[in-house]
Amino acid sequence: MKYLVLTFLLCLFCRISFSQTYITPSLGYDFMSMKSVFIDPDFHGFEVLSPPYSIKGLQYGLEIEQSIFNGISTSAHLYYAKRKVEASNYGFIASDGFIFNSWRGNISLNYRINNYLTLGIGYDYIKLKDLRHTLRERIFSTFKPQMIDRGLNVNIRGYWKNIEIKGYFHKGINSNISDSSHELSIKPVNYFGFSLGYRIKIINSFKKGKKAECPTF
Repeated sequence: MKYLVLTFLLCLFCRISFSQTYITPSLGYDFMSMKSVFIDPDFHGFEVLSPPYSIKGLQYGLEIEQSIFNGISTSAHLYYAKRKVEASNYGFIASDGFIFNSWRGNISLNYRINNYLTLGIGYDYIKLKDLRHTLRERIFSTFKPQMIDRGLNVNIRGYWKNIEIKGYFHKGINSNISDSSHELSIKPVNYFGFSLGYRIKIINSFKKGKKAECPTF
């Protein structure tokens, strides 16, 4: 039995290790929706005022995609964006909003419908880092080092030669609740966006004479 399992794993490794691999740097734009949670319903100490899907971000990304079987691939992404949010804060520091850096990691399982179109579904892990108050373009010190958002991601990708055009939607699944009504508390974050990337092929096993064979026992 253990030899059968070992054979299967080695065959899978041979298949994956020598299959097509792509690296795709990208540039995109997305629109985030963030809503406040009020611990005390009678006191709105820190309130997000930005309308839904109005928190824009220019997004820099890098993706590694690995083919597994015919039409099926996995991918890992890393994205960065800087964002500004309109907000009111009834506390000791007057402000009209806050800014933060957004780092998003994503793993996705993708199905290639044809040579021009791919659908994918995945999991996002997002760090909202270095949250700082703003007031009339002035930036103050950090009031919160980071918040974590997790969620599901659905994406669709189109191809033209080495150019990739992607549209995606993120649905958050966890809230960030602070200990005080004077501090920022938010519901799960949602957003949608688009990106343009250039695919760089790293490995192609399907060239003549480059086939990998499974070991025998």
